[in-house]
Amino acid sequence: MEAHIQPGVKGTDPGGAYHGVILGAGVSGLCMGRALLAAGIKSFVIIEKSAGIGGTWWDNRYPGAECDVPAHLYSYSFDPNPDWSHVYASRREIQQYLTRFADKSGLLPHIRLNAKLLEARFDEQKALWQLRLANGEQLLARHFICSAAPLSEPKYPEIPGIKTFQGRLFHSACWDRNYPLSGTRVAVIGTAASAAQLVPRIAPLARKLYVCQRSPAWIVPRANRSYTRLEKALFKVRPLSRMHRAVIYAIHEMDRLAFNPGGIVAKIGRGLAEFQLWRQVRNRALRAALRPDYPFGCKRVLLSNEYYPALTRSNVELVTSAIERIESDAILSGDGQRREVDAIICATGFNIKHVLTSTRITGRKGISLNEAWANEPEAYKGVAVVGFPNLFLLLGPNTGQGHTSAILYIEAQVNYVLQCLKELLQQDRSFIEVKPEAMAGYNEVLQKRLASSVWAAPCRSWYKTESGKIIGIYPGFSFEYMRELRKPRFEDYVIG
Repeated sequence: MEAHIQPGVKGTDPGGAYHGVILGAGVSGLCMGRALLAAGIKSFVIIEKSAGIGGTWWDNRYPGAECDVPAHLYSYSFDPNPDWSHVYASRREIQQYLTRFADKSGLLPHIRLNAKLLEARFDEQKALWQLRLANGEQLLARHFICSAAPLSEPKYPEIPGIKTFQGRLFHSACWDRNYPLSGTRVAVIGTAASAAQLVPRIAPLARKLYVCQRSPAWIVPRANRSYTRLEKALFKVRPLSRMHRAVIYAIHEMDRLAFNPGGIVAKIGRGLAEFQLWRQVRNRALRAALRPDYPFGCKRVLLSNEYYPALTRSNVELVTSAIERIESDAILSGDGQRREVDAIICATGFNIKHVLTSTRITGRKGISLNEAWANEPEAYKGVAVVGFPNLFLLLGPNTGQGHTSAILYIEAQVNYVLQCLKELLQQDRSFIEVKPEAMAGYNEVLQKRLASSVWAAPCRSWYKTESGKIIGIYPGFSFEYMRELRKPRFEDYVIG
């Protein structure tokens, strides 16, 4: 199902301004839009750079793209879907779910597709956000809600010669469906989540597949299966579906204990990963190359039953020596090997600074968000940033999850932002901005907690900056974060 999107609803605030502009029509942006409508706020627009609804689930179309959280937990708590086909949903099924949600929630008239944001600037005198789109259009809004998720901007590897490659080169998040992989020589750079899903799909097609690994990942079994008709019928009974979701939630909250170094759950998790590796990879040398040398949970733990078997195929080679240079038709690794390839697929993750580096977001005193962060993103409860009035982040710094569904965090953030907007309306004030001491105090406690966590162990992950500061993950359970955001402490804000 593809949505037919109408032009955005006109602003009704003074001067033609919208009450809010939401950046991104993904899971968080749609959730925020639905909350605004439920609160009676109709003057808003959702701007989306892509051609369809779904955010990451629209963009990431590589073969095998699926969610690694059970579908009944990776869906809105207020909009259950009894018809999920499998325990873990595919990209296409999630994107269709989000499109249906946008339609029945009345969000389609508020969504503008192919609307890339180039610049957002806060006008201090008017207390309005001024936004400029790539098509030249300019928007005004009292509030700017940035729901561009941290995994939304593809990151390409910085390898000498990559721009000289004459074959086909693309990122897993920008999949080239028109390029036939059958019978070709392919190099996949990166071995994280997207690679673990796409490698098993393309391995049978390629004549030769080189999987270029910088560091291996801990991989545990994926207990996926299709739901029966009886189960789907039972899911339509709301008390039963709530109970089912509660059980899944509880199990995943227990998974958080796997990230406590030295704990019994961590040992069980590592033991399960070790057994998976031993059972599926019988070659000792290959098994040694695939065994991580860092603690379980230091970087993202992957779920797959197919990745290891794909690496044992006769046409697949695991390259563990770093790629030193790329030539017009080959990759050259540190072991002196030159491997000719027809295509290079970069499964190298995303820019984790949350906002697109191509978008300049400027707050008070003409300071941009990237300048304020200085490559070390931080926010108050992952939502508000000093110097940026009426700017709210969804899935901002330190709100990532290693054990459960992002939607739990998104719903908490949306409720929090809505309470802030209502407070301004009730007080008839123009702006709200977090106090510097509140944001500094929150992050001091957060970083102290993270410093003793498994994520601080010596491994490279998207959770960290180059300096080692952990900016991607929240250190606790989801119920802790939801409790923190249940009610805003307005004494931590300046309201004017």
